[in-house]
Amino acid sequence: MPLSSLLYRSRATVAALVRSDGIAGRLVVAWLAFTVLLGGYWLQLDHSHTALVSQAESLTRLRALQTAHALALHTGALFRKLDYLSLHLGEHWLKEGPQGARDALVRAHLALPEDALVGIDVADAEGRLLYSTVGERLPLELERYGIADFGHFRVHLEGDKGLFIGQPYRGRMTGAWIVPFSRALVEEGRLRGVIVLSVSVAHLTRALRELYPGTSDVAALVLDDGHFLAHSNRTAGAIGRSVPSDRPYLLDRVALQGNFDATAPLDGVERYYAWHRVAGFPVVAALGLSKADALAPVRGTIRDNRLRSGLGSLLLLAAALLISLLWRRHARQGEELGRARRRLEKLVGHFPGMAYQFLLRADGSTSMPYCSPGVRELYGVGPEGLQDSAMRLFERVHADDLDRLRDSILRSAANLAPWRCEFRVRGEGDRLRWLLGEANPERTPEGDTLWHGYVHDITERQVAAQQLRESEARLRQAVDAVRDGLWSWDLARDRIALDERILEMLDRPELGSEMCFDDFCALVHPADRQRQDAMLRAVPSATPDAPVAGDLRLRAASGRWVWIHARGSVVETDAQGGPRRLVGTFSDITARVAATQLRRALLDHSAAAIAMLDADLDILEANSRAHEIFAPPSTPIGGLKLTDLALHEDQAIFIPQHYAALRAGGQVNIELPLRDNRGKKRWFDVHGVMLDPEDPDSDTVWTLVDISDKYRTRMALATERLRLKTVLERFPGGVLMEDQDGLISSVNRGFCELLGLAAAPDELIGLTHAALCERLGTERMGWLHRPDADLTAEKRATVEVEGVKGRTLEIDWLPIEHDGRRLGRVWLLRDVTERKERERRLAELAATDPLTGLPNRRSFLACLDAALDDARREPARGSALLMIDIDHFKHVNDTHGHPVGDEVLQHAARLIRGGLRQHDRAGRLGGEEFAVLLDDVDADTDTALTLAERLRRSVEAAPAATAAGAVSLTISLGLALVSGGDPARVLGDADAALYRAKRGGRNRVCVAVRTPG
Repeated sequence: MPLSSLLYRSRATVAALVRSDGIAGRLVVAWLAFTVLLGGYWLQLDHSHTALVSQAESLTRLRALQTAHALALHTGALFRKLDYLSLHLGEHWLKEGPQGARDALVRAHLALPEDALVGIDVADAEGRLLYSTVGERLPLELERYGIADFGHFRVHLEGDKGLFIGQPYRGRMTGAWIVPFSRALVEEGRLRGVIVLSVSVAHLTRALRELYPGTSDVAALVLDDGHFLAHSNRTAGAIGRSVPSDRPYLLDRVALQGNFDATAPLDGVERYYAWHRVAGFPVVAALGLSKADALAPVRGTIRDNRLRSGLGSLLLLAAALLISLLWRRHARQGEELGRARRRLEKLVGHFPGMAYQFLLRADGSTSMPYCSPGVRELYGVGPEGLQDSAMRLFERVHADDLDRLRDSILRSAANLAPWRCEFRVRGEGDRLRWLLGEANPERTPEGDTLWHGYVHDITERQVAAQQLRESEARLRQAVDAVRDGLWSWDLARDRIALDERILEMLDRPELGSEMCFDDFCALVHPADRQRQDAMLRAVPSATPDAPVAGDLRLRAASGRWVWIHARGSVVETDAQGGPRRLVGTFSDITARVAATQLRRALLDHSAAAIAMLDADLDILEANSRAHEIFAPPSTPIGGLKLTDLALHEDQAIFIPQHYAALRAGGQVNIELPLRDNRGKKRWFDVHGVMLDPEDPDSDTVWTLVDISDKYRTRMALATERLRLKTVLERFPGGVLMEDQDGLISSVNRGFCELLGLAAAPDELIGLTHAALCERLGTERMGWLHRPDADLTAEKRATVEVEGVKGRTLEIDWLPIEHDGRRLGRVWLLRDVTERKERERRLAELAATDPLTGLPNRRSFLACLDAALDDARREPARGSALLMIDIDHFKHVNDTHGHPVGDEVLQHAARLIRGGLRQHDRAGRLGGEEFAVLLDDVDADTDTALTLAERLRRSVEAAPAATAAGAVSLTISLGLALVSGGDPARVLGDADAALYRAKRGGRNRVCVAVRTPG
């Protein structure tokens, strides 16, 4: 399936899920966003790992290139020494002949390490050996050996007069592998012979092996035709072979240095290679650093990071799953609560009158948080705006009743006593109505008073009461039994008589004043006939003083059932004393039964368990919810004692305790765990009130709302907050979170420590961003980057700042967004001081000679380039270059050893650095060779020459204190003006002047003479 089709179907599936199940749809969207964020984190982590590997590779290549450069310098110094020896010995041979040159040839062995030279051979122009130092040591017939067939001899026949380095070969006389260094002996333009210095391959190999003794990293010397001269650990396999033809130094003969990565054909190890050409010689110094060894620390770090990130991701997934389950349960409960509220509103809408909540605030203002639609019928105003102010209702109250109404409300609020008041209002159409209001108050946590109650219309009752008072005189004359409706039953004739009042109740005037008893029984509701029969069966045993009573329903003419309370007594008996005639009353109790049924329906449909208890803890009445939760199996809860229910293991203590609080305050509201009829512990929000707060023995009403799910959700949320706090405290750095209102919601101790805040993290919770910045101060407040409110302006930002105690901090700012809505911000702080220090040290090591502390060759040449640029821009500003060489330094090394030689180099460097002006710059070019760049000197070299002479004298006057004792030393200096041109030419001029100073007897300063062009 194409990706576009898959995405379209996924989008359609999610949309359908959102439409069919909003909760599940929102969860799917949240999980998709969480998955995208987690995937982005892993992509960013992989990118950082790639960057870390790339950085390690760059540093390794740089280290390899620097080492190759140093190896090239060392090799060049050795080769120049061999060049000098060959030239010197050749001149001796030509001037003094074999006898005169013999001693010089023998001493030449002493000028180099003991095993460096295998031998020195001199051949004539035909290639016949005239002399060999090997022959001095071994009894050989030189006539048998010749070099006419060797390439290093034939090359001089073709006119090459300089030093030539040949391919390694196994010596005929010694059998050892050697590298030939040959020079032509030319006299008066004619080739007189060739002198050959045979350098031991084993010596070169040993020198390379000292650099890299292991097998993973290698070093090699290669001719520019690709043949190996020496190899650090595989000389036997390398001698006589060439490097692959695709090596960069074979393809590009102009480049001086470079890097490449390759797998060595000799041992199959993948390495980072660097190479550098040996100045003045057709040789390349190359070395390779094992890629596996170089990247091992980085790969180990990456592996550990991935392991920790994987564990963190699993924990986040588990936390997200738990939060999703808890949120889904909470959302379902919210939906159920909403449906229950809508059902209650529908039920209240059919309730006569108005149900309401009335709020009296501490400042005296009033409002109606809830009122049923009946408010319009009773008060003539709609519910709109009553949630803000209830003054419109008070404006409808009759002026004569307003003060009495307000006083009753204030008394109820002061004592938290139930409120009841009758008052008049101008209702719909300005019709005057009598209303009866009843409510129970409670105190809110804010100190306000909230009533829950109802108001209903009692206008008809008031009118009836007035009429009753007006006709009271007439009614006093009526028989008490005829108060509602009179009936009489003649048992002998089985006839029953009903008066007009009863006929009016039933709206059946056609029945007449008398009917047979069977016709009357036909009017009784089928469900009440059994109760009627039981009542009538009691009649024969009744006496005049024992009335018969019961409730039953009679069918009215309209078909509706009228509830009747029948009451009667025997007024006439027969001869045997049995009942003959009964007289009684019928009372219409339809409204009362309806109110009772409505109250029972309201109680039984309530989600809360409601029960009424007397002072002896007997359960007088309870709704079906209380019976369902607490009643023992097959036992009605009504009539039980509270102590008969196993509600709590310590109920003998906590019941009297809470009852005492209830009698003291008139009401009590607590949360506590109780056991249901199955022994399961549940949490309830319990509210108890006394029906008569002034009577300590009054009945009490208890309302218990099951909050078990809410309690578990609250505990689970607290647990998740604790887990988040634990993760933040373990975070390797500082974390600061703000919510969408800019208030601090989370902060860890690392944040306070990195920013130098003395406050504990909990003290910062709830602070605004401005308040936090005020604590940080002017300097540090700018570190917490906070862009404007434009959501598209900036997605993240990273800054580096110098923190307290010299630490360098890296601060990341990230927004927290969901569905395009910003939910807050987070700052992440990390201490990167060590990383910055490592970068500084690496840069310093790359530019500094480790032995003397002076700038190395590369760094000094960069200064020379800058001086040449300055000379081109400002020709009047003079600069000069000094090339310095320690005289007879080789003799110091040969006599006292290299450690003493290093001390002499360090001593010379200190003298050079101390003998310069503040703005002059010195550097070590390699070996015993130094250079100084003199700024602001005259163009005629007088100032530079004076400085050079002062420097020479200071060195001459200060012997070096070494482990071998005081070592006197002198220096030779070559001076050249820096007046334009390229660096190579200036260096060449200074080097030529230095050479003249050395040939002129050393310990002197010579000034370069630049030829035009």
